[in-house]
Amino acid sequence: MIWLGSIFVLTLALGMPIAFVLGISALGYFYFTGQTQFLIVLPQRMLAGMDMFVLLAIPLFVLAGAIMDVGGLTRRLIGFANSVVGRFRGGLSLTAIWGCFLFGGVSGSAAADAAAIGTVMVPDMKRQGYDVDYSAALIAVSSLMAPLVPPSIAMIIYGALSGTSISQLLVAGLAPGFMLAVFLSTYAVWVAHRRGYPKAARQSLAAILRGCWQSVPVMLLPVIIVVGIRGGIFTATEAAAVAAIYALIIATVVYRAMSWRFLKEAFVATAIITSAIYFLVAVANVAGFIFAIEQLPQKTVALLTGVSDNKYVILLMVNLILLFLGMFLDTIGVLILTVPALMAIGNMLGLEPVHLGVMVVFNVLVGFVTPPVGLCLFVIAGVTGRPMERIAYRALPMIGIALVVLALITIFPEISLFLPRVLGVAG
Repeated sequence: MIWLGSIFVLTLALGMPIAFVLGISALGYFYFTGQTQFLIVLPQRMLAGMDMFVLLAIPLFVLAGAIMDVGGLTRRLIGFANSVVGRFRGGLSLTAIWGCFLFGGVSGSAAADAAAIGTVMVPDMKRQGYDVDYSAALIAVSSLMAPLVPPSIAMIIYGALSGTSISQLLVAGLAPGFMLAVFLSTYAVWVAHRRGYPKAARQSLAAILRGCWQSVPVMLLPVIIVVGIRGGIFTATEAAAVAAIYALIIATVVYRAMSWRFLKEAFVATAIITSAIYFLVAVANVAGFIFAIEQLPQKTVALLTGVSDNKYVILLMVNLILLFLGMFLDTIGVLILTVPALMAIGNMLGLEPVHLGVMVVFNVLVGFVTPPVGLCLFVIAGVTGRPMERIAYRALPMIGIALVVLALITIFPEISLFLPRVLGVAG
């Protein structure tokens, strides 16, 4: 493992993409340890990693989000959110938070959420006197809700790597996502009163209903996914196909915003995103093979239990390790490296696999807003043209709020498990 770790750190420090970091590290490991006989099976391992039925959900959900995006749904969702919460002090900040929550049910991607909502909301917030760095930070942290609300690419990846029910994971992320939205809203209202941020004009009931009616087709997408899975109508993978077809119908028939050019853009964006994810999953299978050879999961469990046998102390250490990794790696990279060991730790502690999955995914998402490699910070800094370090500084209180939510879902499993149990979502 010394060779693997050394090459990993070196290539990561050189700024290589995580997929190449893992691939080069694996090749170096086999070469320097004299186990070159395993090189012949690496292509088979990579193909086996991608040849999973559940992974078909990824390109289909990405396609659904891309089609909805070209349909101009961002403005519709933000308009509806603003008609409901804009009347309150700091209404635009509440619009940004709940716009991220609603848009997350379509995009499934925190980066897409940050880019789409940031592009629309930050100029409006600036015109109304909001601090630009605060506005950017608020949207960056709010975008973390996207991978918690179905469809969630991160949940699908975790389920594929761990063998956990993807249907249950998709439903289990709703409560933590909603909790984060409520906590951030409370903070935003406090900041708005303290700084005297303005209220928007009160919307009439007719305007609210009109905005709701225009947004209903979009908001129905996550509802269709959850209800369909709950009713046993389709699996999580089949739900992705339904979502893509539904998105195409809505964008074409309801919003009349689809054209061949937009459809081509959606397919190209889907192909680029999906190919990157699939390549990471393929390399992950090679990394998992090395971890099995080195018995990394067993050694990790032995190391943590050697420090303490207290369940919550072990969970604290796991969270700290994941938070640290999230500061340097993207979500999929962290999941690839840690899932084998995490499953062993979960089995040792008797954790529900779904609870562990939600905890891990939420933890890794916090890395999206923590320097030095906070993806959402980079995205929102690019959108606003503001220095990333200033946005990161403004985000610190909100990162603290996210950590409070993480602590709550770690200590109280029912926060994550309540909805899957109530809805009777099958494993």
